[in-house]
Amino acid sequence: MNSRKLILYSSVFAVQGLCNAAIPVLPELAGGSTNSAAASNLIYSGYFLGAFLTLLPFGILADRIGNLKVAGLGILLTALSGLAIFLSGNLWVLGISRFVEGMGCGAFFPAAFSMIAEWKDSKHSLGEFNFLLNAGLAAGVLLAGLLAGQGIKTAIGIFTLLAGLSTAFLLTETGELLTSGGNAIKQSTRFRKVSPAKRNQGMSFFSELSRQLKKSCEALFGRSFGKIWSTSVLLYGTTGLLTANFPEYSADFLTKPELGIAISASYLAAMLSSLAAGRTKAGYKTIIRVGITFAVTGILLSVKLPLLAFALIGAGGGAAVVGLVTAVSRISSSGFAMGLFNTGIYAGLGLVPVLGSLFLGHFSYEEVFLGSALALLLMLFVKID
Repeated sequence: MNSRKLILYSSVFAVQGLCNAAIPVLPELAGGSTNSAAASNLIYSGYFLGAFLTLLPFGILADRIGNLKVAGLGILLTALSGLAIFLSGNLWVLGISRFVEGMGCGAFFPAAFSMIAEWKDSKHSLGEFNFLLNAGLAAGVLLAGLLAGQGIKTAIGIFTLLAGLSTAFLLTETGELLTSGGNAIKQSTRFRKVSPAKRNQGMSFFSELSRQLKKSCEALFGRSFGKIWSTSVLLYGTTGLLTANFPEYSADFLTKPELGIAISASYLAAMLSSLAAGRTKAGYKTIIRVGITFAVTGILLSVKLPLLAFALIGAGGGAAVVGLVTAVSRISSSGFAMGLFNTGIYAGLGLVPVLGSLFLGHFSYEEVFLGSALALLLMLFVKID
């Protein structure tokens, strides 16, 4: 295994484990406030909103300065935000820290997906990467549920430590990331005169961001990419809505360990489906449709059979992401394209739970879950080119 693959594989476990370690204890982190559902959704969605707003800028930055540097920045932000969450009990500090943690995700994943898409065994490696991604998610939610009795932030502390170790490992293996950045700054301040050609090459980041945002709008309204993006929003948004609200919904019939086991089943299933999707000879369109079907079935079963429901949801999401990334790579494998694709995932995870909480004042949990499943079902009729 080459060093870059080892870095990505070891880091994604810690990054995702920390992300999910908060989910089983969302009501406790919310502090038992009078509007606990809204507070829980704030903490849950803060992460995904941070990712949504930064995926595209960091994807552009990865194309400019290198994927590995931006991935390293993402892991560092993850470790620092995890430390803040572990030490603080203030609701707003927790929400902001989750937002910063999401920024770390926004830096890590476009760079990581871009690197993998350029490898010769990209589909196979993507399956392995998503296996470890979901292993981290499963470990985070499972440990958080099992260790809640010893302290609601015990699992958060464990994965903060792992994220810190991952940061140290990456910086040790790639020390030139810091020195090359420092030399670039020194050279830019030492030489005042820059030729017009160099000046054009060194276009400011914000100018390029503006240009790429315009480009992203054109891509989103383009027939192929727009369908991929909207599918990602609904698939991961509807499943995120269920996951964010299930701790509160199931409080009367599931213990914390049982909740952790149920939710972790989704990630264990996603691990297996990611590997299977990475090795199957089926086309990406078939993989996406199968993933959507599994996810819809899981949402519908969630009110009666939580364990089976989350397993189906995870299997659907794990398979679908392989198909969706493969579809995007047929258009472009750049950090910009992968960043733009990931905004769909995190727009869904960040915004749909917040929007869903608005309906909970007028409809029951069961009705909101059913509505989200029907919305996702419509994506089966969208033909991705």
